[in-house]
Amino acid sequence: MLLSHLPNELPLAQPIPLNLGWWGDASTSFGIGIVVGPFWAAWSWAPGFVIGPKKDFDIGWAEAVAVELGLRLLLHQDMLRGSPQSSPKLLVRSDNAGVVTVVNKGRSRLRNTNAVLREIYLLLADHRICLTAEHIPSRLNVTDALSRGDVAGFLAGFPSATTQIRFSLPPHLASKLVSM
Repeated sequence: MLLSHLPNELPLAQPIPLNLGWWGDASTSFGIGIVVGPFWAAWSWAPGFVIGPKKDFDIGWAEAVAVELGLRLLLHQDMLRGSPQSSPKLLVRSDNAGVVTVVNKGRSRLRNTNAVLREIYLLLADHRICLTAEHIPSRLNVTDALSRGDVAGFLAGFPSATTQIRFSLPPHLASKLVSM
């Protein structure tokens, strides 16, 4: 199915990643926070939904969901309109080395994380976008406070994020997250 979405040409030279100010983070105890440019969003885990080691859904899955939701936010806000590149390569930052690796490789050893990667790569193919992930130290991740539910701390520490965005979650996430 993915092959039917892929373009039949690729540029010979990889474009320089477009930095839209895209950051994402997840925590097992609270939820997910994302920032793309001036826009931000946060979700808590739905009541009864548990993330953790030796569970069906672990932190690697949650961090991949943060990437998917960041992509959905930037598409929802039409942030690529007027992009200087016809098929831009976007930069996303995460403090989770595992999600950086699986996003850049396009695969994981875990079935649930691969299901999220499939959603990401279908969106990328449909919109003719490439993606590269960059690892950053946790202390520099502006979305850390958001992923822990500390909206006031996030806004105080990152005043350039001015607009909270809410959008409908895709069916595979709707029962797992609650918008803040």
